[in-house]
Amino acid sequence: MTVTSLFLDMEEKNVLIVGTGQVGIRRARRFLDAGAYVSIITHGIDYDIKEEFINKGAVFYSDSALDELIKKCDLVVVATDNMELNREISLKAHDKLVNCASDISLSNVIVPSTFNIGSVTISLYTNSKSPLMAKQLRKKIQSIITETDILFIELQEYVRYLLKKHVSSQDDRKEFMIHVNEDEIVQKLIEEGKLDEAKKYVKCLIEKIN
Repeated sequence: MTVTSLFLDMEEKNVLIVGTGQVGIRRARRFLDAGAYVSIITHGIDYDIKEEFINKGAVFYSDSALDELIKKCDLVVVATDNMELNREISLKAHDKLVNCASDISLSNVIVPSTFNIGSVTISLYTNSKSPLMAKQLRKKIQSIITETDILFIELQEYVRYLLKKHVSSQDDRKEFMIHVNEDEIVQKLIEEGKLDEAKKYVKCLIEKIN
């Protein structure tokens, strides 16, 4: 396995989606929501979904624009229901980032199952062995991560912000952040959902450092 996980900033990147079945629609929506410039070639799409995509900035083209769109795009998503056509387009776009929904061997980019829980983004990929298990694992993860975990993340962001103002040593900042997570008062406040009170308490602790 030669792939590795990355998060890419897709804002203002050019993405071409060819085909708008379930996969193409999911990918188009994902990249539109990430701020990409999305071009779409399709022979059929639900009217409401097309309107949604147009309102988000997508532009629809005919087949004749394929070669020109490939030239200008950063990423090509090939997701038609014709495997031979998918192969042809993927090979034509070989020098670009390519995600081919029907044949992973033609892809150099994998678009994993991704979801958000609060400010946490989680991506799952089973090396194309079991999309079903990816869904099952997603449900397990969603059941494990709690609202308390999300509040601790928000608190840690606040702690890091304050510590950078008061503590010059990175090692000291790390040690203090561990101390905050283990503090019984902090734990009690977070478990009760009192994030603002936890922030005030931690701020007093940090101010006492100096």
